[in-house]
Amino acid sequence: MRAIFLSLSVMLAGCAATAVSTADTPSGAEKWTYQAAVDDLRKRSCPEGTDFQRADPLSLRIIEAERGSEDDRNQNLSGLDLVGAWHLKSNESKFGGLSGIDVLDSGSLLLVTDDGKFVWIGIDAATGTPDGFASMADMRDETGRIFRHKRAADSEDLALRDGLAFVSFEQDHRIQVYDLETCGAAAHGALLTKLDRVVDEQVLENNRGGEALAFNGDEIEIGFETRNITGSPIATLQIDGGFTDTYRTEQPLLFLLTGMDQAFDLSATLFRAYDPIRGARGLVKVESSEGLIAQARLHGGLPADNYEGVAIGRNPAGGIRIWVVSDDNFSRDQRTLLLALDLIE
Repeated sequence: MRAIFLSLSVMLAGCAATAVSTADTPSGAEKWTYQAAVDDLRKRSCPEGTDFQRADPLSLRIIEAERGSEDDRNQNLSGLDLVGAWHLKSNESKFGGLSGIDVLDSGSLLLVTDDGKFVWIGIDAATGTPDGFASMADMRDETGRIFRHKRAADSEDLALRDGLAFVSFEQDHRIQVYDLETCGAAAHGALLTKLDRVVDEQVLENNRGGEALAFNGDEIEIGFETRNITGSPIATLQIDGGFTDTYRTEQPLLFLLTGMDQAFDLSATLFRAYDPIRGARGLVKVESSEGLIAQARLHGGLPADNYEGVAIGRNPAGGIRIWVVSDDNFSRDQRTLLLALDLIE
Protein backbone atom coordinates (compact mmCIF):
# COMPACT_ATOMS: atom_id res chain seq x y z
CA MET A 1 0.00 0.00 0.00
CA ARG A 2 1.22 3.52 -0.72
CA ALA A 3 2.43 5.78 2.07
CA ILE A 4 -0.34 6.91 4.36
CA PHE A 5 1.26 10.17 5.33
CA LEU A 6 -1.05 12.32 3.21
CA SER A 7 -2.98 15.45 3.97
CA LEU A 8 -6.19 15.17 5.94
CA SER A 9 -8.25 16.25 2.95
CA VAL A 10 -6.83 13.46 0.79
CA MET A 11 -7.52 10.87 3.47
CA LEU A 12 -11.09 12.05 3.84
CA ALA A 13 -11.57 11.81 0.10
CA GLY A 14 -10.32 8.23 0.18
CA CYS A 15 -12.89 7.16 2.75
CA ALA A 16 -15.49 6.49 0.07
CA ALA A 17 -15.00 5.03 -3.38
CA THR A 18 -16.98 6.15 -6.41
CA ALA A 19 -20.63 5.11 -6.15
CA VAL A 20 -22.13 3.27 -9.12
CA SER A 21 -25.56 1.94 -9.96
CA THR A 22 -24.43 -1.67 -10.32
CA ALA A 23 -24.50 -3.52 -6.98
CA ASP A 24 -22.32 -6.52 -6.19
CA THR A 25 -25.37 -8.76 -6.22
CA PRO A 26 -24.51 -12.44 -6.67
CA SER A 27 -23.87 -13.17 -10.35
CA GLY A 28 -25.36 -16.63 -10.11
CA ALA A 29 -21.90 -18.16 -9.87
CA GLU A 30 -21.16 -20.57 -7.06
CA LYS A 31 -18.99 -19.63 -4.14
CA TRP A 32 -15.33 -20.53 -4.58
CA THR A 33 -14.30 -23.47 -2.38
CA TYR A 34 -10.87 -24.77 -1.47
CA GLN A 35 -11.54 -28.48 -1.96
CA ALA A 36 -12.90 -27.97 -5.48
CA ALA A 37 -9.85 -26.00 -6.62
CA VAL A 38 -6.83 -27.19 -4.64
CA ASP A 39 -5.58 -29.95 -6.97
CA ASP A 40 -5.63 -27.72 -10.04
CA LEU A 41 -3.90 -24.89 -8.17
CA ARG A 42 -1.09 -27.20 -7.02
CA LYS A 43 -0.48 -28.46 -10.55
CA ARG A 44 -0.32 -24.98 -12.01
CA SER A 45 1.79 -23.49 -9.24
CA CYS A 46 4.33 -26.28 -9.30
CA PRO A 47 4.35 -27.67 -12.86
CA GLU A 48 5.98 -31.02 -13.55
CA GLY A 49 9.75 -30.63 -13.73
CA THR A 50 9.93 -27.61 -11.38
CA ASP A 51 12.59 -28.18 -8.72
CA PHE A 52 12.30 -26.89 -5.17
CA GLN A 53 14.24 -23.63 -4.70
CA ARG A 54 15.25 -22.17 -1.35
CA ALA A 55 14.71 -18.52 -0.58
CA ASP A 56 17.76 -16.29 -0.20
CA PRO A 57 19.06 -15.75 3.36
CA LEU A 58 18.15 -12.34 4.76
CA SER A 59 20.29 -10.54 7.33
CA LEU A 60 17.86 -9.21 9.94
CA ARG A 61 18.50 -7.16 13.08
CA ILE A 62 15.96 -7.56 15.87
CA ILE A 63 15.74 -4.42 18.02
CA GLU A 64 13.49 -4.18 21.08
CA ALA A 65 10.86 -1.47 20.54
CA GLU A 66 8.90 0.49 23.11
CA ARG A 67 5.88 -1.17 24.70
CA GLY A 68 4.60 1.93 26.47
CA SER A 69 4.15 2.40 30.19
CA GLU A 70 1.85 0.24 32.29
CA ASP A 71 -0.67 3.08 32.24
CA ASP A 72 -0.44 3.26 28.43
CA ARG A 73 -1.14 -0.44 28.16
CA ASN A 74 -3.99 -0.38 30.67
CA GLN A 75 -5.62 2.51 28.83
CA ASN A 76 -5.27 1.17 25.26
CA LEU A 77 -5.46 -2.61 25.61
CA SER A 78 -8.57 -4.60 26.47
CA GLY A 79 -8.30 -8.37 26.73
CA LEU A 80 -4.82 -8.32 25.18
CA ASP A 81 -1.30 -8.08 26.61
CA LEU A 82 1.47 -6.51 24.51
CA VAL A 83 4.17 -9.07 25.31
CA GLY A 84 6.63 -8.13 22.56
CA ALA A 85 7.49 -5.30 20.19
CA TRP A 86 10.44 -5.41 17.80
CA HIS A 87 11.90 -3.07 15.20
CA LEU A 88 13.12 -5.17 12.24
CA LYS A 89 16.04 -3.78 10.26
CA SER A 90 18.21 -5.13 7.46
CA ASN A 91 21.16 -4.02 5.39
CA GLU A 92 19.33 -5.47 2.39
CA SER A 93 17.80 -2.49 0.57
CA LYS A 94 14.98 -4.65 -0.81
CA PHE A 95 13.68 -5.43 2.69
CA GLY A 96 10.58 -3.45 3.69
CA GLY A 97 7.01 -2.81 2.66
CA LEU A 98 5.59 -5.70 4.70
CA SER A 99 1.85 -5.74 4.04
CA GLY A 100 0.52 -9.17 5.00
CA ILE A 101 1.36 -11.90 7.53
CA ASP A 102 0.39 -15.44 8.46
CA VAL A 103 1.69 -18.14 10.80
CA LEU A 104 3.38 -21.29 9.53
CA ASP A 105 2.76 -24.69 11.14
CA SER A 106 6.18 -24.35 12.83
CA GLY A 107 5.08 -21.12 14.52
CA SER A 108 7.39 -19.00 12.39
CA LEU A 109 6.01 -16.26 10.17
CA LEU A 110 5.47 -15.83 6.44
CA LEU A 111 4.93 -12.30 5.15
CA VAL A 112 4.37 -10.58 1.81
CA THR A 113 5.62 -7.18 0.68
CA ASP A 114 3.80 -4.68 -1.49
CA ASP A 115 6.46 -5.00 -4.17
CA GLY A 116 5.97 -8.73 -4.68
CA LYS A 117 8.23 -10.66 -2.28
CA PHE A 118 7.85 -13.38 0.32
CA VAL A 119 9.67 -12.96 3.63
CA TRP A 120 10.15 -15.76 6.17
CA ILE A 121 10.93 -14.76 9.79
CA GLY A 122 11.93 -17.40 12.32
CA ILE A 123 10.23 -17.47 15.72
CA ASP A 124 11.89 -19.31 18.61
CA ALA A 125 9.42 -21.95 19.79
CA ALA A 126 10.53 -21.72 23.43
CA THR A 127 10.46 -17.94 23.83
CA GLY A 128 8.03 -16.85 21.11
CA THR A 129 10.45 -14.14 19.96
CA PRO A 130 12.11 -13.55 16.56
CA ASP A 131 15.27 -15.68 16.40
CA GLY A 132 17.16 -13.59 13.82
CA PHE A 133 16.87 -16.14 11.02
CA ALA A 134 15.09 -14.85 7.93
CA SER A 135 14.91 -15.31 4.18
CA MET A 136 13.34 -13.57 1.20
CA ALA A 137 12.28 -14.49 -2.34
CA ASP A 138 10.66 -12.74 -5.29
CA MET A 139 7.15 -13.82 -6.21
CA ARG A 140 6.64 -15.16 -9.71
CA ASP A 141 3.87 -14.86 -12.24
CA GLU A 142 1.94 -17.71 -13.89
CA THR A 143 4.85 -18.45 -16.23
CA GLY A 144 7.43 -18.56 -13.44
CA ARG A 145 8.93 -15.16 -14.20
CA ILE A 146 9.58 -12.53 -11.54
CA PHE A 147 7.12 -9.63 -11.72
CA ARG A 148 8.59 -6.80 -13.77
CA HIS A 149 6.64 -3.80 -12.48
CA LYS A 150 4.89 -2.53 -9.35
CA ARG A 151 1.38 -2.74 -10.75
CA ALA A 152 1.63 -6.52 -11.11
CA ALA A 153 3.58 -7.06 -7.87
CA ASP A 154 1.44 -5.08 -5.39
CA SER A 155 0.66 -7.94 -2.97
CA GLU A 156 -1.30 -6.96 0.13
CA ASP A 157 -2.27 -9.99 2.23
CA LEU A 158 -1.98 -13.75 2.35
CA ALA A 159 -3.73 -16.78 3.81
CA LEU A 160 -1.93 -20.10 4.31
CA ARG A 161 -3.50 -23.52 3.87
CA ASP A 162 -1.75 -26.90 3.53
CA GLY A 163 1.50 -25.32 2.30
CA LEU A 164 -0.26 -23.09 -0.22
CA ALA A 165 0.00 -19.30 0.08
CA PHE A 166 -3.07 -17.47 -1.23
CA VAL A 167 -2.03 -13.88 -2.00
CA SER A 168 -4.28 -10.91 -2.75
CA PHE A 169 -3.06 -8.14 -5.06
CA GLU A 170 -4.38 -4.65 -5.69
CA GLN A 171 -4.04 -2.31 -8.68
CA ASP A 172 -4.41 -5.45 -10.82
CA HIS A 173 -7.05 -6.82 -8.44
CA ARG A 174 -6.67 -10.60 -8.22
CA ILE A 175 -5.68 -13.62 -6.09
CA GLN A 176 -2.73 -15.85 -6.95
CA VAL A 177 -1.67 -19.07 -5.23
CA TYR A 178 1.85 -20.35 -4.50
CA ASP A 179 2.70 -23.95 -3.61
CA LEU A 180 5.60 -23.01 -1.36
CA GLU A 181 5.69 -26.40 0.33
CA THR A 182 6.42 -28.26 -2.92
CA CYS A 183 8.45 -25.75 -4.97
CA GLY A 184 9.54 -23.09 -2.48
CA ALA A 185 10.76 -19.89 -4.11
CA ALA A 186 10.34 -21.47 -7.57
CA ALA A 187 6.55 -21.70 -7.21
CA HIS A 188 4.54 -20.10 -10.00
CA GLY A 189 1.71 -17.72 -9.12
CA ALA A 190 -1.29 -19.81 -10.19
CA LEU A 191 -4.15 -17.40 -10.89
CA LEU A 192 -7.15 -18.20 -8.72
CA THR A 193 -9.27 -15.41 -10.18
CA LYS A 194 -9.35 -11.80 -11.26
CA LEU A 195 -11.54 -9.81 -8.87
CA ASP A 196 -14.62 -7.87 -9.86
CA ARG A 197 -13.86 -4.15 -9.59
CA VAL A 198 -17.29 -3.46 -8.07
CA VAL A 199 -17.95 -4.38 -4.44
CA ASP A 200 -20.89 -3.24 -2.34
CA GLU A 201 -22.01 -0.79 -5.06
CA GLN A 202 -18.59 0.88 -5.23
CA VAL A 203 -15.83 0.81 -7.84
CA LEU A 204 -12.48 -0.21 -6.39
CA GLU A 205 -9.71 2.31 -6.82
CA ASN A 206 -6.26 0.99 -7.72
CA ASN A 207 -4.98 1.45 -4.16
CA ARG A 208 -8.22 0.51 -2.40
CA GLY A 209 -8.29 -3.19 -3.17
CA GLY A 210 -8.16 -6.54 -1.39
CA GLU A 211 -6.05 -5.51 1.60
CA ALA A 212 -7.40 -8.33 3.79
CA LEU A 213 -7.70 -12.04 3.00
CA ALA A 214 -8.73 -15.01 5.17
CA PHE A 215 -10.26 -18.47 4.98
CA ASN A 216 -13.69 -18.94 6.50
CA GLY A 217 -13.96 -22.69 6.52
CA ASP A 218 -13.66 -23.85 2.90
CA GLU A 219 -14.41 -20.38 1.50
CA ILE A 220 -12.37 -17.20 1.08
CA GLU A 221 -13.35 -13.84 2.48
CA ILE A 222 -11.82 -10.61 1.17
CA GLY A 223 -11.77 -7.28 2.98
CA PHE A 224 -11.36 -4.02 1.07
CA GLU A 225 -9.53 -0.83 1.96
CA THR A 226 -12.45 1.41 1.23
CA ARG A 227 -15.30 2.53 3.42
CA ASN A 228 -18.43 4.59 3.75
CA ILE A 229 -20.10 5.89 6.91
CA THR A 230 -20.83 2.38 8.18
CA GLY A 231 -17.43 0.79 7.61
CA SER A 232 -15.37 -1.35 5.22
CA PRO A 233 -16.81 -4.19 3.10
CA ILE A 234 -15.90 -7.84 3.58
CA ALA A 235 -17.29 -10.31 1.06
CA THR A 236 -17.20 -14.01 0.19
CA LEU A 237 -15.49 -14.86 -3.11
CA GLN A 238 -17.35 -16.48 -6.01
CA ILE A 239 -15.68 -18.63 -8.67
CA ASP A 240 -16.10 -15.90 -11.29
CA GLY A 241 -14.32 -13.28 -9.14
CA GLY A 242 -17.54 -11.71 -7.97
CA PHE A 243 -18.71 -11.36 -4.38
CA THR A 244 -21.61 -12.41 -2.22
CA ASP A 245 -22.65 -12.27 1.46
CA THR A 246 -21.14 -8.79 1.79
CA TYR A 247 -21.15 -7.17 5.22
CA ARG A 248 -19.41 -4.14 6.70
CA THR A 249 -17.05 -3.72 9.59
CA GLU A 250 -17.40 -1.12 12.32
CA GLN A 251 -14.50 1.23 13.05
CA PRO A 252 -13.89 4.86 13.99
CA LEU A 253 -13.88 7.63 11.40
CA LEU A 254 -10.77 7.74 9.15
CA PHE A 255 -9.80 4.14 9.95
CA LEU A 256 -9.45 1.79 6.97
CA LEU A 257 -9.37 -2.01 6.94
CA THR A 258 -5.86 -3.32 6.19
CA GLY A 259 -5.76 -6.92 7.43
CA MET A 260 -7.70 -9.84 8.84
CA ASP A 261 -7.32 -13.48 9.85
CA GLN A 262 -9.51 -16.31 11.12
CA ALA A 263 -8.33 -19.25 13.24
CA PHE A 264 -9.26 -21.17 16.38
CA ASP A 265 -12.89 -19.99 16.11
CA LEU A 266 -11.70 -16.38 16.34
CA SER A 267 -11.38 -13.54 13.84
CA ALA A 268 -8.93 -10.64 14.00
CA THR A 269 -9.26 -7.43 12.01
CA LEU A 270 -6.73 -4.63 11.67
CA PHE A 271 -7.43 -0.99 10.86
CA ARG A 272 -5.11 1.98 10.41
CA ALA A 273 -5.54 5.75 10.22
CA TYR A 274 -3.45 8.88 9.85
CA ASP A 275 -3.96 12.58 10.25
CA PRO A 276 -1.40 15.39 10.61
CA ILE A 277 -2.30 16.13 14.23
CA ARG A 278 -2.42 12.66 15.78
CA GLY A 279 -0.14 10.87 13.32
CA ALA A 280 -0.35 7.15 12.55
CA ARG A 281 -2.70 4.96 14.58
CA GLY A 282 -3.68 1.30 14.56
CA LEU A 283 -6.69 -0.64 15.84
CA VAL A 284 -6.90 -4.41 16.35
CA LYS A 285 -10.20 -6.15 17.06
CA VAL A 286 -10.55 -9.80 18.12
CA GLU A 287 -13.97 -11.41 17.92
CA SER A 288 -15.57 -14.76 18.67
CA SER A 289 -19.04 -16.02 17.77
CA GLU A 290 -20.31 -14.03 20.74
CA GLY A 291 -18.88 -10.73 19.49
CA LEU A 292 -15.94 -8.49 20.40
CA ILE A 293 -13.72 -10.04 23.09
CA ALA A 294 -10.53 -7.94 22.88
CA GLN A 295 -9.03 -4.93 21.17
CA ALA A 296 -5.83 -2.88 21.03
CA ARG A 297 -5.53 0.81 20.20
CA LEU A 298 -1.98 1.28 18.94
CA HIS A 299 -1.21 4.89 19.81
CA GLY A 300 -0.86 7.04 22.94
CA GLY A 301 2.48 5.66 24.14
CA LEU A 302 2.17 2.27 22.45
CA PRO A 303 4.20 1.66 19.27
CA ALA A 304 2.40 3.32 16.35
CA ASP A 305 3.10 3.09 12.63
CA ASN A 306 1.51 2.08 9.33
CA TYR A 307 0.08 -1.30 10.41
CA GLU A 308 -1.05 -3.51 7.53
CA GLY A 309 -0.86 -7.18 8.54
CA VAL A 310 -2.46 -9.29 11.29
CA ALA A 311 -2.40 -13.03 12.01
CA ILE A 312 -3.63 -15.40 14.71
CA GLY A 313 -1.23 -17.97 16.15
CA ARG A 314 -0.19 -19.65 19.38
CA ASN A 315 2.23 -18.45 22.07
CA PRO A 316 4.72 -20.84 23.74
CA ALA A 317 2.22 -21.59 26.52
CA GLY A 318 -0.42 -22.64 23.99
CA GLY A 319 -2.57 -19.53 24.29
CA ILE A 320 -3.74 -17.27 21.49
CA ARG A 321 -1.25 -14.78 20.07
CA ILE A 322 -2.10 -11.96 17.66
CA TRP A 323 0.80 -10.89 15.44
CA VAL A 324 0.77 -7.41 13.88
CA VAL A 325 3.25 -5.99 11.36
CA SER A 326 3.76 -2.52 9.89
CA ASP A 327 4.66 -1.37 6.37
CA ASP A 328 7.55 1.14 6.41
CA ASN A 329 6.90 2.14 2.78
CA PHE A 330 10.69 1.82 2.28
CA SER A 331 10.99 5.15 4.09
CA ARG A 332 13.65 6.19 6.60
CA ASP A 333 10.95 8.06 8.50
CA GLN A 334 9.01 4.88 9.28
CA ARG A 335 9.76 1.53 10.90
CA THR A 336 9.04 -2.12 10.26
CA LEU A 337 7.44 -3.08 13.57
CA LEU A 338 6.42 -6.59 14.66
CA LEU A 339 4.10 -6.83 17.66
CA ALA A 340 3.00 -9.85 19.73
CA LEU A 341 -0.32 -9.42 21.55
CA ASP A 342 -1.42 -12.33 23.74
CA LEU A 343 -5.10 -12.89 24.41
CA ILE A 344 -5.88 -12.79 28.13
CA GLU A 345 -7.86 -15.94 28.82
